[in-house]
Amino acid sequence: MADLEAEQIVLGMMMTSPGQVEQAADILRGGDFYWPKHEPIWGALIALWAGNNPVDPTAVARTLDEAGELDRAGGAPYLLSLIAKVPTAPGTVRFYAQIVSDWSRRRQIHEAGIRVVQSARTLSTPVDEVVEKAQKDIHAATVTHLTTDPVVVGDFIDDEFTHLEDIRDGKVTPGISSGFLDVDALLGGWHPGRLVIPAGRPGAGKSLLTLNFAKRALELGHPVLIFPMEMSKREVMWRLWSDWARIPLHLFQKARFSGEEWVRLKDAREAIRKLPLVVDDQVNTVNQIRSNSRRAAQQYGQPGLVIADYVQRLNFPGKERRDIEVGDAAKAFKELARELQTTFIAVCQINRGNESRTDKLPQLSDLRDSGQLEQEADQVILIHRPDYYDKEHERAGEADLIIAKNRHGPTDTVTVAAQLHFARFKDMAHL
Repeated sequence: MADLEAEQIVLGMMMTSPGQVEQAADILRGGDFYWPKHEPIWGALIALWAGNNPVDPTAVARTLDEAGELDRAGGAPYLLSLIAKVPTAPGTVRFYAQIVSDWSRRRQIHEAGIRVVQSARTLSTPVDEVVEKAQKDIHAATVTHLTTDPVVVGDFIDDEFTHLEDIRDGKVTPGISSGFLDVDALLGGWHPGRLVIPAGRPGAGKSLLTLNFAKRALELGHPVLIFPMEMSKREVMWRLWSDWARIPLHLFQKARFSGEEWVRLKDAREAIRKLPLVVDDQVNTVNQIRSNSRRAAQQYGQPGLVIADYVQRLNFPGKERRDIEVGDAAKAFKELARELQTTFIAVCQINRGNESRTDKLPQLSDLRDSGQLEQEADQVILIHRPDYYDKEHERAGEADLIIAKNRHGPTDTVTVAAQLHFARFKDMAHL
């Protein structure tokens, strides 16, 4: 499963100029070549180019000879034969490099399929592990073409400076907005590769808060994937609809809407229908979330947010200690955020530790079942509603979003309006 001539043309064109080497290096890696003799030739060309040395056949032969690999690469006559393969028409190496890359990916897919078959036949391997491994291998072959080559800072610092200038000039958004101005000011929005944990007592509104995060991301055009393990997709839909159409949530149970509310409901339906939102309410294990997240990324595009609601509802087959189980889940979600380059929002419950305090304020130590939740998270948002404990509290209708951990900036408390009858929290600045 390879194109010998395309590989030969690529290497021959690379030996004509450093510019061709640079263009090939943007697309290929040494492991993309199928014929064993081609990988050492590639390595010699890259080494010469990186050192600003000539890349002609004589220089390549000398480099290979010094490394003791000239015979493995076919000898000097083979290097000269590669030059003869270069097309006479002017052009760049990119076209042929892409052919080599495509065949490399086909081989990866083929090899992944063989591993899946072998794993499926091994009855001692749990079926969830078989599925998760298959999804990971196929995702790596079809969605990403990753490299483990190290990069020195000098090679990317200019790009990073340009990125900062683009943020300053408003050309790019620094992160996906949470929908709350003061939260964005502290966290800078949601960023790829990060794990965010909103946490609170049952009924405090943590699910509604994450749906608010999802709504804002969707409004900005970012796909969102939600795994609700405590609600059905219908209940998710009702809450989103309530917020969008400004219709009290309790009316959905019996559909007792006024004529005006029906009109708003229909208008909201048309707006929601177009959203890049995927709801999967049939999962309850980490492996299922990983597998279905990869599949959704392939089918619907890279998600801006992936939301699991909530961590303590997960099942952990074969595990005994709950703290280890939850800690492993947090680690897996952080790894998935990096793999898919998305923000993973893992909703969590807190224990009753806050109820013994006079002010009832939650703390990081209240995270239920595992301290590793705090360790893996980039940001932790604790939800506190004064009227949760005292219906007549002077701050009834308000909620504190306590940024208890922020790996990339300051911590503070943001006060928002808790309009739970409309299934939403509202930025005070927008009241």
